[in-house]
Amino acid sequence: MRKILVCGIVLLVILTLQPLSLKEAFASNLESNVIVKYMSEPSKQIIIENAESVIEEFEHLPLINIKMTNERLQFLKDQGHIEFYEENQTFTIQHQFKVANLSSVELERWNIKAMNIHNSWNEGYTGKGVKIAIIDSGVANHPDLTLAGGVSFIGDSYDDDHGHGTHVAGIIAAKHNGVGVAGIAPNAEVYAVKAIKKDGLGEVGTVLQAIDWAIENKMDIINLSFGDLEYAPSLHEGIKKAAEHGIIIVAASGNEGNDSGTGNTINYPARHEEAISVAAVNRHFKRSSFSGTGDANDFAAPGEEIYSTYLNGQYATYNGTSMATPHIAGLLALLMEQYPYAEAAELRDGLRYIAEDLGEAGFDALYGHGFPKFQSPNGQIVDELLNSGLSSEALHEKIEKMPSTIEKLALKNEWNKTQQTVIQEIDQILADFMKNPTEQRHTQLTELLAKMASADVKVEKQKEIDAAISALLEPAANAVNIFSKNKTVYNYKKADAELEKLPALKAKQELESALNEALQEFAEKAIQSLAQYEKQPTKDHYNYANFSINNLPDSSIKSDLLEKLNKKVQAAVKQATTNIAAYEKVQTLKNYNSAAKTIQLIFDEKQREQLEKRIKKTVDNNLAKAKLRAANYEKKKTKANHELAMKLVRELPNGKDKEQLLKRLK
Repeated sequence: MRKILVCGIVLLVILTLQPLSLKEAFASNLESNVIVKYMSEPSKQIIIENAESVIEEFEHLPLINIKMTNERLQFLKDQGHIEFYEENQTFTIQHQFKVANLSSVELERWNIKAMNIHNSWNEGYTGKGVKIAIIDSGVANHPDLTLAGGVSFIGDSYDDDHGHGTHVAGIIAAKHNGVGVAGIAPNAEVYAVKAIKKDGLGEVGTVLQAIDWAIENKMDIINLSFGDLEYAPSLHEGIKKAAEHGIIIVAASGNEGNDSGTGNTINYPARHEEAISVAAVNRHFKRSSFSGTGDANDFAAPGEEIYSTYLNGQYATYNGTSMATPHIAGLLALLMEQYPYAEAAELRDGLRYIAEDLGEAGFDALYGHGFPKFQSPNGQIVDELLNSGLSSEALHEKIEKMPSTIEKLALKNEWNKTQQTVIQEIDQILADFMKNPTEQRHTQLTELLAKMASADVKVEKQKEIDAAISALLEPAANAVNIFSKNKTVYNYKKADAELEKLPALKAKQELESALNEALQEFAEKAIQSLAQYEKQPTKDHYNYANFSINNLPDSSIKSDLLEKLNKKVQAAVKQATTNIAAYEKVQTLKNYNSAAKTIQLIFDEKQREQLEKRIKKTVDNNLAKAKLRAANYEKKKTKANHELAMKLVRELPNGKDKEQLLKRLK
């Protein structure tokens, strides 16, 4: 006995130290197809590594569908890697039906009239823009149906080979075209999500894939017209995750009821609080004898003699809570279109506001809150409160204290719309602020935050704004630091560009001061070269000063230095212009030399060239006159002609022309 105990301890130690060797340790055990909820991502990897095979990993659900031995599963559960595991349960859809002849009296269907759907259509609400996933046996091609899309998890096609899913789809969204049957929400976007086989059987694992797809593709409503009396934790996990993503789940209460309506016979997943459980009634608003009963029932809807689309372009009449469920899904689509800013919980409450009480007064186990019928709010009541001048907080408080009426849902929708509009404005301005931060946008953000009634949302948005400012400051601070260490034009431009993105914040002013200080150091050579030029205006000093200044980045410092340089140049131009004018007026050699000397102090090529052309014109005129006088003297060598010629020649600038004329006048 002692030996056996020691061996057992050794085996336990080995298993504890080497959890990843379970595959070998339990290889001889029988495998089970199970759905596992893992405790963490590392746990998930350990489970996968020890599984015989992985059937499905879910994107949005903390579950995996695997094959693994029970011993290994239990060991991993004991080690804290698995929260729970269960066999992949099967279930079947339940219904009674008969194929019916085509009828053109589309609007006479008792179920449509009973729920006041015509009123909805007359007001323009047809479920437009609402996405509904019908997780069922698929949907067949039918002239009275238009699908927005679909997917199959039990084959390549989501085409219905059973008939159940097609019938459900017609109840929700058959075309309102005057023939056949009209769906509750004929313009809703219906998606065929095939998870039930031809024989009407389905598996929890497949339904979980379908729910995962619905979450990924952002469905608004999921219709589940099936169920089972046995609780499946993994399916409940999927339902909870879908609800967390804002999806409304509508489920059939099941056909397990009895004539007396006793006992808790509601199926799962309808029994879960996250789902809306739908019971069935007949055209006389009496509970169908098969309809599930219990405190989990939420509402009742038409479930007998329901005429809808079927296989091969036909129509059929079905009975069952499977038929009641899509009535509520379709009505929710109408409410979603009517109240687009209402939250899922508010829409669920909205069904209660428009439900006609059946059976015992108030909530009961047979009909839940009653039979919902489309109803529009009293516009006068809504408008009066909206235009009462109350603040957002006061209005919200007053709405919450209102009795449970459809007007309350309408007011909540409008209040949500206002808040959502503020949030959207904040998000848009914040996005613009990130691209082009200005003080005006920063002020707008502050003002909009003050309009937020929800303290939690206000705090969240303030954090986003603070994070945005912090993120914006960081690149600018880094760029300024880089320029301070490595002073180049490129680095300055980058720092200056980053600062330009920021609004007039104190931190920006500090960064601008640091950047200007570094720029002042960078410009020191240019400042000194300009001072040298001003002190000794030579061509070399001018060129060096001009080069140094123009190599500075565009900035106030560069502008100031260029202005000083230009003033110096313009002063020289002004002096040269004055001297040239004096020479033009009194054309003496002295005046010429004065003008020529000041022209030489101008180092701007264009301006000097213009001045040189101007003085040359006067020189050329005088030279022509001197040549003419010299020619006159050569023709008639008189003292008078000689003096006239010499007077002009002496005032000419020194050069070859003057020398030649002097030789001619000797």
